[in-house]
Formats: sequence, C-alpha cells, structure tokens
Amino acid sequence: MLVNTERDSAEKDKICEHYRFAHLDYFFHIFAAADWYRGHQYNPLIVAPENRQLEKTYISFNRLTSGERIYRTLLVNELLLNNLLEHGYVSYSKVCPDGGDFADNLRKGIENFNLDDRFVEMAIQNINLLPELRIDFPEQTIPNQSMLLSPMDQLMKSFIFLVTETCFWQTKTHLTEKIFKPIVLRMPFILAGCANNLAYLRSYGFKTFSDFWDESYDSETDPVKRIEAIAKILKTISSLSQDQQKQMLMDMRPVLDHNYNLFNDPNFVQSEWDSLTTKLTDMCGLYQFRQPYQVEPRLGQAIPL
Repeated sequence: MLVNTERDSAEKDKICEHYRFAHLDYFFHIFAAADWYRGHQYNPLIVAPENRQLEKTYISFNRLTSGERIYRTLLVNELLLNNLLEHGYVSYSKVCPDGGDFADNLRKGIENFNLDDRFVEMAIQNINLLPELRIDFPEQTIPNQSMLLSPMDQLMKSFIFLVTETCFWQTKTHLTEKIFKPIVLRMPFILAGCANNLAYLRSYGFKTFSDFWDESYDSETDPVKRIEAIAKILKTISSLSQDQQKQMLMDMRPVLDHNYNLFNDPNFVQSEWDSLTTKLTDMCGLYQFRQPYQVEPRLGQAIPL
C-alpha cells in the first residue's frame, strides 16, 4: 500500500500500476503548518490588513534553485524582463545550497524539461547581471526558514505573497506549508506551482482571488507560459498606486478572513486526520492476514512475518 500526499499524480499512477500497489492520499502539510505556525495570533509583529503601509507589490522567497526548482530561475528572469524586481522583495540563490550554480542547473533543464536552449542561455545571461537578491540576509546564504513566519517587517509591507512551491513541472496535486504562510498572515497570494493546484486548494474550502485578477494561469499546462501569465498579473497590479493596492486589499478582506478562519478552525486539521484514519481503516480491511504472522501487542494488529 502506498500512502502519499498527492491526490492526483502521474508519477503515483505509474508506481501503483507497476507494483500493483493500493494507494491513498492525504494533505500532510496541513499538519506541518498547523504545528509550525501555532501561536501566530500572539505575534505582535503581524499587522492587520487595514493598518499595513504597503511599499512593495509582492514578496517572494527562492532559496533552493536546483533540480526541479530551476523554474524559480526562470521566474526571476521573467520578473526581470518585466521590470518587476524593483516592485518586490525577492530572495534568490544563484548558488543553490543543495545543488550548486544556477547556470549549470538551468542547462540541465534543456533535457530534463524540454526547455529551449536559446531561452535558457538568455536567462543565464540575464541572471548573471543581477546582484545577489536578498530580503533579510544581505550577502549571506539564505537559511531554511520553512517553519517560520519571517521576515515580518517586509511581509507586512508587501501586498501579495508570490508563493513558489516545491513542485512545478509535474502533473500532480501537491502543496506544502508554503501556501499556508499567506493564509496565516491574511495576505493575498499568487501560486507558482503545478497546474491546477489552486483548484486543489479550493477543494479544501479555501477561497482564491479570481474576482481581482485572472487566475486562469492555474489551468495553464505549459510551465513557461504559466510563469509568463503570473508575471503579467504582477505587472498589471504593479501599475496601480499604493493607495489603489491598499483599497484592493481592503476589498479582499472577506476572502482573507475566510481563509484565516478556516485554517485556524480545529475541525480543519481534525477532518483531515479523520479522513486519513478512515481511509487507512478501509484499506486495511481489504487485506486478510494469514499465518505466518505475529500480533503486535501495542497496536493490536497482525503483522506478517
């Protein structure tokens, strides 16, 4: 049996078909986020939306940039091409802590992700001209802060949280703790992730922002076009004055409050736990254990030898 965190996944389907696994999914990062961000309501640095003084259109964190995360390099390149870097707080690692130089990694994408080689070389030339992009760690390696809500000062001065998820290229539904950071902070968000993952988030009861900008990027299956569509949204919003952005933030307040309240409802985490345990119980009922086996005393379950 394969227990996994992806409701829909081409990779999962191949594994289960090859090994003839039964499978079930659950949203693991609901539990991680509920644990990591507990007590946020007592953080005095979190400013209510109506009291924020916006200085930047967006904020985006891009620590890991190797392997499947090379899309973050393409995203930063697209932000540069659209003159958007000055409108955001952006962190980006030219040297990925996990995988080395960005250019070497991006060139691997020519084969791994069928990227056009001229497009890749243009992006490399552009990124090479950029200074180190840092938000709160100037000239330093960006540390892993997945479990933290920080840097609070820059977050509270930003209108939109541009979430750059772990998965982007694949055909799968997979979200991590990253998507819950703006929800906890009552910030609107744009999701750079796999296609149809905004729809996946909405299936859990959360609301997104189609009343304020075009969210059709979520259904765009071409990864490069999805990046371009995200940059187009940010370019449009960046053309607004800070007062106009603040008014839009106020107009979003019912959505922000809904998402915040849903995440903080104890029944939200409990319902996913109940779903997981029910699925496990139902799945285990499909198996009939026959000897040789031993009974594990603590669990009271038959364990095949």
